[in-house]
Amino acid sequence: MIRVLLVEPTASGGLAAHVADEEAALAAAGIAAERADVRIRPRPHLAADLATVRALRRRVARGDVTAVHAHGLRAGALSSLALGSRARRARSRGPRLVVTLHNRTVGGRAQRALGHALLRILCRRADTVLAVSGDLARDASAAGARDVRTAIVPARLREPGEPPAPPTGVTATSGTPGTHGPLGPLAALVIARLAPQKGLGTLLDAAAVLRTRAPGTVRFRVVGDGPLHDELAARIDAEHLDVELLGRRDDVPRLLAASDLVVSAAVWEGQPVSLQEALHAGRAVVATDAGGTREVTGGAAVLVPVGDAAAIAAAVLSLSDPAARAQREAASRQRAADLPTIEDMTTQLRAVLAPERGR
Repeated sequence: MIRVLLVEPTASGGLAAHVADEEAALAAAGIAAERADVRIRPRPHLAADLATVRALRRRVARGDVTAVHAHGLRAGALSSLALGSRARRARSRGPRLVVTLHNRTVGGRAQRALGHALLRILCRRADTVLAVSGDLARDASAAGARDVRTAIVPARLREPGEPPAPPTGVTATSGTPGTHGPLGPLAALVIARLAPQKGLGTLLDAAAVLRTRAPGTVRFRVVGDGPLHDELAARIDAEHLDVELLGRRDDVPRLLAASDLVVSAAVWEGQPVSLQEALHAGRAVVATDAGGTREVTGGAAVLVPVGDAAAIAAAVLSLSDPAARAQREAASRQRAADLPTIEDMTTQLRAVLAPERGR
């Protein structure tokens, strides 16, 4: 029997959702998946990290684990320290080590140097490294990874009973064509954790540009929670920006159906699930050309430079034209047909976690 030990950091958002999707997909495929009983903090902590390494060694020593799949840089490095080298595992017929890299290390010089050191450790010990974007894959190869592949991170599709996206030119809020633009604000949905990586300061800058150049034309609705909530809320109130923070929501498909377009101002992304959801819903997309965003959206989205608030504002404003928006909606639906599925992810996981039994 194939048994996979999942190692994940203390995290929320896309990484946590992907691990949950993997666990469910493996179970559906008849593969036992178990989450490691460890707590990996966001930053180095000597005592906690040593406890994690020891706990992983004890669990693997029971001899029933086929593969360890670690998610994230620190989880991957600690797992590699616990399991030892590839040669040692091969001699002892120990478990394979697969690491998925989800994020680029950001911060000061010391933090980036530490991130590079951890990357070298895990890349030299992992059997396979899965990277969620091309730049992360190139980094892993340069750090000595033997087998680097692009991770498949699909979005969950609409569940039975959830509303489908309305046809082009019709919005769920009005039910009639032509409601937005001159007769009402364009409904722009942003799905993002309220954290620095998501570029929400730039989004508010764009809202400020629109307030000056085209007041009342666009209303941004932001779905998500996170550490920047109070800071963003204070600025929205102080500057009277047409931005609403909706908090964490469980009805994203309905919100997508009620929106005219989806906007991402991210500083960096892997394979943004929120934009995959937007493409499946047939929404027009404006996004920064960050990380793996272009790899996900193809030619469907209007891509603008990272950090360019004026470009975001101009791109959003261009989609107030119903014909331009309809063209982008059609492109989104076409691109969605080519996006990977949960079945594709399961096939990849079988191939890397238990290659001798994955055929």
